[in-house]
Amino acid sequence: MKLHYRPFPLGVRFARFLIVASSLVGSHCVSAQPVIVSTVPANLAVGVSGATPVVFTFSEPMNPVATAAQFIDVSSYQIMATVPAWTAGGTVLTCTPLTPWPASHMIVWTVAGATPSGTPLGGEPAGMFTAGSSDTGCDTNTTMLSLTLSKGCLYNQTSPAAPTLVTTSPYGFLACMSLPCPRDATNVSLQLPGGATPNLGATPIPGHLTLLDYNYASPAALDAVYANSNYTFSIQSVQSNQEVTLTFPSALAQPPAPHLTNFAASQAINPAQAFTLSWDPFSGGTTADCIYVEVGSLFQTPAFGTNGALPGTATSVLIPANTFQPNQSYPGSITFYHLILATNGGSYISLMYRGTITQFTLNTTTASAVSLVLTNVAWSKTGGFSCDVTSPAGQTVVAECSADLLPGDWQAFSTNNCVSNAVHFNDPHSATNAHLFYRARTAP
Repeated sequence: MKLHYRPFPLGVRFARFLIVASSLVGSHCVSAQPVIVSTVPANLAVGVSGATPVVFTFSEPMNPVATAAQFIDVSSYQIMATVPAWTAGGTVLTCTPLTPWPASHMIVWTVAGATPSGTPLGGEPAGMFTAGSSDTGCDTNTTMLSLTLSKGCLYNQTSPAAPTLVTTSPYGFLACMSLPCPRDATNVSLQLPGGATPNLGATPIPGHLTLLDYNYASPAALDAVYANSNYTFSIQSVQSNQEVTLTFPSALAQPPAPHLTNFAASQAINPAQAFTLSWDPFSGGTTADCIYVEVGSLFQTPAFGTNGALPGTATSVLIPANTFQPNQSYPGSITFYHLILATNGGSYISLMYRGTITQFTLNTTTASAVSLVLTNVAWSKTGGFSCDVTSPAGQTVVAECSADLLPGDWQAFSTNNCVSNAVHFNDPHSATNAHLFYRARTAP
């Protein structure tokens, strides 16, 4: 079975961007603060016309000089320019796009401001909508309808000590789905256990829709809205409609927070050498579970449901040499997953999971050359020349030989990856030569 959504929550880069917006949505105000009482188009709307202005209505007059809305295209992370206009005595702000909202792109908006007396805006000053037609499109790489329900929580690790829960709204819910071609839909909604039926918003990937709500300070608060119960996906299209109900299982436990065991070493990585990122064992993790590691856009382990995914029993991963640049910082994360992956014949794939993410920062130092040492040199008539080369684990080492030491006459006869600080080389051709010179070098 192949899934076409990345792990919770939608991959670190995209997720962090949305988490910022979602945490803004969750910043509740005191009663004395002004709030946004309505937006047009509504939050999470899909199929918004490219020329549509966005209208914000406030609970009381705002200071136009101190209040502004910002719009960001999630696909490109670019700010979309708009022309603001105030009416109704400062209670209505209309933002007209200078260029049309890009079709099928998700647009995130945030509003910051204050009243003429200086009282800051509170309530829910952030949201999102998807531009383009109401047609969701489809994914040509998807062979089957995929439906996902998940709950997760977020930690930070900033020292060798145990990670700590993020201070603002660390618990969240994610529902997503992918539509195979040639099928598409005019609308997709999800009926929650409490009866609410929010729409799923489109993402930059055609045929992929999502609902992300990362707005809860405790598991109890999350479960009050997203209970361990029935969720019904409603897929509407011109050709036919479909409903699928999934039951989020109570027995699915929240994994513990991943904890880096070599945090100090991760703050001084030599980018010229391979680096092993290590963590404490996943308590309760089995081969049926999954661990996902991501460092910026430069390194990711395979996602669950794909070949090479790390099982829940893994405790380290090797990051190849030259993955990073010298003297740089990189955001990273490790996620533990308890999951249930199933298929309903040829109709759809369902995935339900709980994920716990620990975020951290990796830092590199100035790149330094790798020191290679030839040891245990031997020769025999039958076996030829052999030796061992000590090297940092994970480093690729190339052995070369030459009959005359001329710069252009070195020939590689073996390339090996160093697994445990040493690699063995053997050159049987040396038995037929009067003399040969040998050297070893690193490979990118």
